[in-house]
Amino acid sequence: MNNIQQNQKSDNVQFTTFWLADELFGVDALQVQEILPYQQLTSVPLAPEYVKGLINLRGQIVTVLDLRRRLGLEGLGDETTGANLIINAHEGQMSVFVDEIGNVLDIQTDRLQPAPGTVGGVAAHYIQAVCQLENDLLIILDLKSILQTEKE
Repeated sequence: MNNIQQNQKSDNVQFTTFWLADELFGVDALQVQEILPYQQLTSVPLAPEYVKGLINLRGQIVTVLDLRRRLGLEGLGDETTGANLIINAHEGQMSVFVDEIGNVLDIQTDRLQPAPGTVGGVAAHYIQAVCQLENDLLIILDLKSILQTEKE
């Protein structure tokens, strides 16, 4: 949880949430530049399966990662219903393709818990924290790990 940036005036942090395969996920809202509906993209030959392609964002070419595939899930059936989270990454802007956008949630940091020790493998590498909400479990993703596109 050390990568989560806290508001200095309180012990709350904001997360931009989204849905993947009926599960609620979130990322640090400070890293999200904007949210866009489905964008026509250009495929990248020989790219890993989770690299969906490239989009032109106001003259800047941005790589789109399919978060479903990155997390080992089946691809989205009707991709035109998905959305792009434009992320400010260390390497520049990147897009993360998700099923549906949720809300921005303001959560107290003491409600965040580490992922259970029984979660292993790749999944544990991508999960930064979890938070039990009233009706859902929010899974906070580690964007730094998610956005790494080189071979692991």
